[in-house]
Amino acid sequence: MKQVGELRMWILHVLDEAGPSNGVEIMANVQAHYDLQVQWHKDTHQHPHPETDIKSKKLLPGSIYPMLKKMVSEGLITKKEDGSYELTKKGHIVTTNLFEHFQSPKNGDPLPISLKNSLTAINWHVSYMEDVNKEDIATYQASIESLIERLKKLKKSIE
Repeated sequence: MKQVGELRMWILHVLDEAGPSNGVEIMANVQAHYDLQVQWHKDTHQHPHPETDIKSKKLLPGSIYPMLKKMVSEGLITKKEDGSYELTKKGHIVTTNLFEHFQSPKNGDPLPISLKNSLTAINWHVSYMEDVNKEDIATYQASIESLIERLKKLKKSIE
């Protein structure tokens, strides 16, 4: 995947936060998040040249829908039959890597969010490796064995 740009990042974030959403909902949620960011910046940072201060920009369908289509082709999101979009496993991994330190615990989960997200990311990475051609992954056997040993030691330390 290419570098995660601002619009791509916001789309991933709102889909992670709100769940499956249609294009209009995504556009509205991205706009609301962006506007909050701009307001926070204005409230906390005094720009030395107010005329060049950060301003909110209007998100247009001509930018959101091509990006959604591109993100589907990149495997970050899928478009469902009802027209809504949702994160794929790959999209969840990217979102976790981008936002794990900023997310709030959900559903009263007792685990610290970064620990929970780390475990979730490991699970997704293992799922990905299970689907990789075994010949391709065989060259990484020593790394896999090292990780297995480290996880065994971790497990033993908490028993």
